[in-house]
Amino acid sequence: MGRLLAICGWLAWQIRRPFGARVGPLVVSIVAALLVFVAIIPIALPLLDAQPEDATIQEILDRTTTHPDGWVRLTGRLVPLTESPTSEDGAHALLVDAANPLRAVVLRAPSRPTATERTTLTGRIQPASVVVTEELPIEATVAGTPPTIVSDRLVVLDAVPHPPRPVLWFLAIPPLFLAGVLAIGLRAGYPIFRPTATVDVLARPLAPGERVPTAYGGRIGPNEAHLADPAGALLLVRRDGRMNLLTAQPLGDGSGPAPKPVLIGGGWTQGRTGTVHTASETVAALHVRSELVDATFLFARDAERDRVAALVTIER
Repeated sequence: MGRLLAICGWLAWQIRRPFGARVGPLVVSIVAALLVFVAIIPIALPLLDAQPEDATIQEILDRTTTHPDGWVRLTGRLVPLTESPTSEDGAHALLVDAANPLRAVVLRAPSRPTATERTTLTGRIQPASVVVTEELPIEATVAGTPPTIVSDRLVVLDAVPHPPRPVLWFLAIPPLFLAGVLAIGLRAGYPIFRPTATVDVLARPLAPGERVPTAYGGRIGPNEAHLADPAGALLLVRRDGRMNLLTAQPLGDGSGPAPKPVLIGGGWTQGRTGTVHTASETVAALHVRSELVDATFLFARDAERDRVAALVTIER
């Protein structure tokens, strides 16, 4: 889990890093909000496409359709008619309802329709006097019983059936996923420090003159570094009368004088052992707070961390 959080934090860190500690989190929040907006587009955009009302022929018969223009989508068996059931010329057909084969409505089509077992058509309801006198094929009946045909209205078909509104929800998954990753990463931070109570209680503390190479993120006296881009340091012990004092020596970059060593011991100290998770590795860590230091030190081995931890007051 720590590694997963670290990967989320690393992505957020890559975005916020160029903008600094103050503006960076705001930029990450804006990017996450933009990703949510992008995720809404493929869902909201189809809503702008006007759709006919999905209706049944029984609803047309009962006049319970609600579309203001009478634009409906019907599904059923299409039966071409050879004779015009109205006083107007044109290509006509009978649509037998798929849900209730004992209900049918007359259609007026732009061109002569073809018999179809099951089809979905769209068109607009118009008032008309409809009388079907020709004998219907057996396919348009239920065991020889002809359907009840709407007598006072017909449906004028669209030249091309209007397709149902697509719901492109799968296009919203990637931007929503990235927005969630950035939100988690912004909250978790980077790298991830996880405290642990497991230490080697038999570890021998550092002796005077011994030193341990380490990397740090935080503040050592006037020197500061971010844990995501740590700086080098040496932890060493010097003798002061009857006391062994832990000292941190930040390493310079060679462009100027070396930083002065900073005393960690000698006053109050407080530490917390743990591990730091990055996007690529997990390392032993020790967070130390004292009068002059507030930093997290990274170690190559747990044993090195525990030998340093033996010299500070560790929270349990």
